[in-house]
Amino acid sequence: MSIFAASISCIQFNHGAGVPFPVAIFVTETTMKSQHLFPRMAFIIALTALMAGCSTAPAAHIHYLGHASFLLQFDNGLTVLTDYGDSSAYGLNSPVYSYGGEEPDIVTYSHDHADHRREISWQQARVLTGTDSLDQDGLEILPIRTCEINPETPDNTSYLFTYKGLSILHLADAQSLIQAVAEEAIQEQVKALYPARYDVLLLTIEGVTQFIPQAEAFIDLLQPGRVIPMHYWSPEYKAEFLSYLEDQNRASGRQYRVERTGGPGYDLTGAEGDENEVRIISLDPAAFLDLD
Repeated sequence: MSIFAASISCIQFNHGAGVPFPVAIFVTETTMKSQHLFPRMAFIIALTALMAGCSTAPAAHIHYLGHASFLLQFDNGLTVLTDYGDSSAYGLNSPVYSYGGEEPDIVTYSHDHADHRREISWQQARVLTGTDSLDQDGLEILPIRTCEINPETPDNTSYLFTYKGLSILHLADAQSLIQAVAEEAIQEQVKALYPARYDVLLLTIEGVTQFIPQAEAFIDLLQPGRVIPMHYWSPEYKAEFLSYLEDQNRASGRQYRVERTGGPGYDLTGAEGDENEVRIISLDPAAFLDLD
């Protein structure tokens, strides 16, 4: 008995943290009455599998550890850890969970405040702060100096991650710009700092003060494809923020699609198609596991 193996390299499924694996379809010749019919049937089976069960492997996987900390995994094998700060800094309810124990390739710190930088002596990771940048294996990381305290004085760093045509902007602590976004001069400043339509905006939604309407106006100004809320001091506050966005759909004709995922992970496969809609991806922070 001979076995026909139709191995289709373009068929991939998401597995674990976005790791693709090929699918092979095996068909026995003995199930066919005619050897002439066999190649056609094998092709039909393979095509059906391709259409019904296959999906594009993600270029990046985003795992929310809490507050302003994310673990970004790219399909070139690089991992980036952002703003790994003290858990529940300042005694507030904003935990930062474990990144899993395996040292990342790259670590970015927007600034040195306790909720953004935990004292760790990295052995091999490349650490980026201030105006540091990096271009490695197709991943480009660019710093954008931004403002927490005074919109006229840059004091921390947003980081823009670009990979395979996709863009992820970690806004960092841009509180003063968000709070003053109603001012025309600030709007021009924000557009100059962040001129593109980013595929993912990791957005600060709370700081020393609360600024839900201003954070929504900031989203409306930038019009990113997706927003992942971060940097808040309680789950209740984030829930209030999400409800406010949904209210704006009804009150102001905004187009926010709020997605409460119930988990910490999100796969990024491509650019958002609908430019008139902003997807709000609500992630629940958790420790990173290899099987996430």
